[in-house]
Amino acid sequence: MKKNYLKKHLSFIIFFILINNSVLSEESYFDLSEKEIQIQTDFNGKEIIIFGILQKNQDTIIAIKGPNKDTGVLKKERILGFWFNTKRVIYKNLPSLFFISSSKPVEDILSKESIIKEKLYFNELLVNAITQRDFIDQKKLAKWNKNLVDLKFSENLFKEYEFQNVDNKLFQTRIFFPSNSIPGKYEVTIYQVKNQIIQNKQNRVINIKKSGIGEKVYKFANEKPATYGFLSIFFAIISGLIAATVFRRL
Repeated sequence: MKKNYLKKHLSFIIFFILINNSVLSEESYFDLSEKEIQIQTDFNGKEIIIFGILQKNQDTIIAIKGPNKDTGVLKKERILGFWFNTKRVIYKNLPSLFFISSSKPVEDILSKESIIKEKLYFNELLVNAITQRDFIDQKKLAKWNKNLVDLKFSENLFKEYEFQNVDNKLFQTRIFFPSNSIPGKYEVTIYQVKNQIIQNKQNRVINIKKSGIGEKVYKFANEKPATYGFLSIFFAIISGLIAATVFRRL
């Protein structure tokens, strides 16, 4: 436990010492405590620390976005005593995960146009993302957007994290990737802003991947989906027959 604590904080402590000794230049810089997360069978989430240098008279925004994928939202309605999916909205290339942390509220740092362009707030991720819907009512669509964001929040896939200012020299943010994070590359972007103008923008990548037997199964399922589906059905049938035989004998 003590070893992990020291490992997480060592880089941050080194940068704090360098800053106090004026070794670093005015050029902006940030880094991550870890750049890879391995998902094993007992994986229950992982915390990563993002830290870096504060620039004088500038605000800082940190955005973490997971692999993009199409995300569908369905509405069930009861018809003649049965439940049916009657309406559907599909959002194209929506980040599977979106975390944000900032020195001030994002809307106080950037203009609305810049927030939408950079997709730097939860509802702004959905702007122009819809590719298919079963109705045209714009007011109802706003409610669907809100429901999707609320759902993502409940799954800990959308979240706003605390931004920690250290002596007006360094910043630190602790990000927790939940157990339902999907494998892939997660882009970490830092924005440094002055007078609503982005002065600097830098990126890092966190790679989340499966390891052990889970990695082999996941890789096989993605590379050969048809074979994987056939084998899944085959083993389900065999398991059912074995279970039926055992119960019959009992």
